[in-house]
Amino acid sequence: MKRKFLVSLLALLLAITLLGCNNENTEYTDNLTTEEKLEDFEYLYQMIYENYPFLNPDYGYGTQWLNNKEVFKKQIKETKNDEEFIMAIRKIVESLHQGHTHALDEQSFKMAYSVYSCPEIAELTKPWLEVLNDDKVLKFYNFNPETDITARQIYQSHSPVFESKIIIPNEVAYLKIRKMETGRIEEDAKGIRTFFEEVKDYDKLIIDIRGNGGGDTRYWIENVVQPLIREPLSVEYYSFFRGNYAKPFYKARGMKLKPLSELEDYMIERIPEEIKTDFDYFNNSKFTIEPLDPVGFEGDIYLLVDKLVYSAAESFAAFSKDSGFATLVGESTGRDGIGIDPLLFSLPNSGIVIRYSGALALNGDGTIHQKVGIVPHVEVDPTVGADFETDTAIQYVINKGSSH
Repeated sequence: MKRKFLVSLLALLLAITLLGCNNENTEYTDNLTTEEKLEDFEYLYQMIYENYPFLNPDYGYGTQWLNNKEVFKKQIKETKNDEEFIMAIRKIVESLHQGHTHALDEQSFKMAYSVYSCPEIAELTKPWLEVLNDDKVLKFYNFNPETDITARQIYQSHSPVFESKIIIPNEVAYLKIRKMETGRIEEDAKGIRTFFEEVKDYDKLIIDIRGNGGGDTRYWIENVVQPLIREPLSVEYYSFFRGNYAKPFYKARGMKLKPLSELEDYMIERIPEEIKTDFDYFNNSKFTIEPLDPVGFEGDIYLLVDKLVYSAAESFAAFSKDSGFATLVGESTGRDGIGIDPLLFSLPNSGIVIRYSGALALNGDGTIHQKVGIVPHVEVDPTVGADFETDTAIQYVINKGSSH
């Protein structure tokens, strides 16, 4: 069953804990010539031009970015050493203004390597690991796979990433999840399940993921959904792709990219016109979660969301809305939480690794996910209150919430 999850929706495992290209520990040299720097930029530009899904100005900065090519080239030419070049590349990629799209720094490289080199999922992560294992990449990040510490050891929290409380005894229970941390899945499972068993006869369960930037989808699948559902829940999503670079990544996840000519007639009528003209391939994936030793909860479930909900946390919001698992309360989420891990490629001369979202996904209602995020069932002020009494979203559930 776990492998089914991995293939279907595997972990936007690296979420937004992957930062920009700070490279604080890198010993910079001046080995790159201006020609090599420009070659790296041209490679970056071409990869975005051919493969990046968010070029449309309605839901991305890609068109503006492409139009700035000469400005970017001038910035590259003006760099005086490798350090300035690296920072220029970082800023150029960041100007796409997309949370999953950036250059990896040393810490995020270690995080990526520790996840994608995990033997248990090796067949699913091979294309990602091939990028990270390139000789120039390893040299740039000063990383030795045989001896260097893994980021998993660095980032794992030593305490639970959830908290549970009783708001109204025998009526309203509350579970806050701060992040979907890989290293806390098994550690937090027992505590969450014990809480669910304690409140299984309550009328309402509030699950609060406001401010949750993501992590690992398995956290909410195994620790939240499986214990609470009594029967399988399924969702189906369509994603669209430009260029050919994404193919081996999705193939590794058992997902075939099909030409748009194979789209069903009802989907051709449903999708926005720009998808028909700007994209080359699509994939439709059905994702099912089976119950696992359910606790027997029969009340209503409410999921509190805001614009900071992103990545794996946003995939929880998407699943909750489209499967009917929960009523969403708050504001629209941060966007880019449907699909698999962002893709990786490296620049040929420097070895800098670029991470980017590879797919344009549709929500269950057919809207473009990157454009609208996940729109809640009930829109209220999502600001976290000083306490339950001053929290508008929580008070809505207590006083006005009704079964979805």
